[in-house]
Amino acid sequence: MVKHVMFATSMLALVFAIHALWIPAKAWLSQQLIHHSWQQFQLTGKPLKPWPWADTHAIAALSFERIQKDMVVLNGGDATSLAFSASAVAPFNRPNISLPFVVAGHRDSHFSFLSEVYMEDIISLTDKDGRGQLYIVEAIDIVDASTNEQLTVEEESLVLITCYPFNDAGGESEQRYVIKARRLT
Repeated sequence: MVKHVMFATSMLALVFAIHALWIPAKAWLSQQLIHHSWQQFQLTGKPLKPWPWADTHAIAALSFERIQKDMVVLNGGDATSLAFSASAVAPFNRPNISLPFVVAGHRDSHFSFLSEVYMEDIISLTDKDGRGQLYIVEAIDIVDASTNEQLTVEEESLVLITCYPFNDAGGESEQRYVIKARRLT
């Protein structure tokens, strides 16, 4: 009887351990697949889904040198894309053209580091062809999301958006943290 209880307890502990590791393992694997798809896109010029059932692909990479943070940006600012990485929001999802490039991400995961970005920080954006462009942070604002306030941004700028405040991961936020960066020539 004691052996059965010990076995059942061990199996239950194993199930809980697997369950606890599932989300971090899935997050790690998805980042590896996204980075691989980005590298392949740069080599071939053809977008590659990170996994067969994905409805998005990598379109750019951002680098924040001062805080040593790099990330791959997915196409489409929908909930599915945002679950795996920061995502470029249509119709502003084409880097290196004369429109702003707008990227959204979750405050408690992929864009949690935005609170460490300061005025005059340099952000590097790399497109699929390996062309890089530098941007300098010119404004950091907190805006009310419920007013449908239109963002006023210059052409050829980079805009990063996440929910605010950073330390409040519960529920919906009525505020957005917006970083605007001007393209350097």
